[in-house]
Amino acid sequence: RFLLAWIVTTVLFLVLDVLFGTLGGYLTANITGTPIQGSGGIESKIFTGFLFEVINSFILVLVYTIIHPSIPGIGLVKGISYGFIVWALRVLMWAFSTYMMFEVSPVLLAITTILGLIEILILCVVITVIYKDN
Repeated sequence: RFLLAWIVTTVLFLVLDVLFGTLGGYLTANITGTPIQGSGGIESKIFTGFLFEVINSFILVLVYTIIHPSIPGIGLVKGISYGFIVWALRVLMWAFSTYMMFEVSPVLLAITTILGLIEILILCVVITVIYKDN
């Protein structure tokens, strides 16, 4: 189950990051009226991004494997509970620290935080389904 969850989560991370990254940039540009400028040289960063997703999904599944008996709920509720925990510790904390340290559009942070919640909930529910936690 671990290996299957790791592979599926890695693929989903990659697909959802591209989808939500594009959607987030589009929404932010249309709401604020300013285009999102990338740092350039993305081609050289593709392997690093892929490696990050492999490691990130490994950690996500590993932590679930260790703590799933203590996560509240059963079935989908357990996946949603885990998703909110991960989202709060990963996405929400990133958004707050980014807002405090850098001059970033609050609209961009809000959109990223909401899309991050959706992404994490999808991933965590999928992990729960693979583990068949009832």
